[in-house]
Amino acid sequence: MQVLMGGLSEGLLNHGPVKVFAFEYPNAENYDKNSSLNIERVRGIKLFRKYRKANLVNNFINENPNIRAIITDHWKSLELLKEGHLNRFKTICLLHSKEINHEKGSSLNKRMLKSTDKAKFIIANSHFTKELAIKVGISSAKIHVIFPGIQKPKIIDNECKIQAEKFYMDSFPKIITVARLDKRKGHDKILMLIKNLKTKFPKIKYVCVGRGEEG
Repeated sequence: MQVLMGGLSEGLLNHGPVKVFAFEYPNAENYDKNSSLNIERVRGIKLFRKYRKANLVNNFINENPNIRAIITDHWKSLELLKEGHLNRFKTICLLHSKEINHEKGSSLNKRMLKSTDKAKFIIANSHFTKELAIKVGISSAKIHVIFPGIQKPKIIDNECKIQAEKFYMDSFPKIITVARLDKRKGHDKILMLIKNLKTKFPKIKYVCVGRGEEG
């Protein structure tokens, strides 16, 4: 989602100024100083950061009447924003299935529905996510499916190509993931699956290029 929001924000620069409110993370300064985006980092204890972020966004909305649209990466990012402010312009909320898969009628489900009601457009990253959103109670009329994009391919120099050839050799099939090295991402299940596939595909290779505390 971070990569998606970063690419989306940079793409929107072609249509006007973009203001980004994001949580602090290690080495964020390096990214921010090389970015054309106007990024404001929210620091502090994790428990209170979402309230600080919401206050900053609400104040920014109140002080800038010419905003064209608000885009949130999560229904929780929308939850604490004032509905009166949001009614003045287009509000878009991105959805991915992991974050909305709460039992219908549960407290989290009710919070999610109340929050997404504030959005004029709900963007699902797949048809699976759209169907799940409808199942948990989000109005289908609001939901649009837009698949995540990718950055333009970079020109690969010969040295990198040689390294890749040495690394992959004749492996087949090659499974590559950019998921973070976190337990909840399910790498353990993929590794168990690959173990079972070894008999059929003895040269199978699983490559994770994501980072994380478990790396």
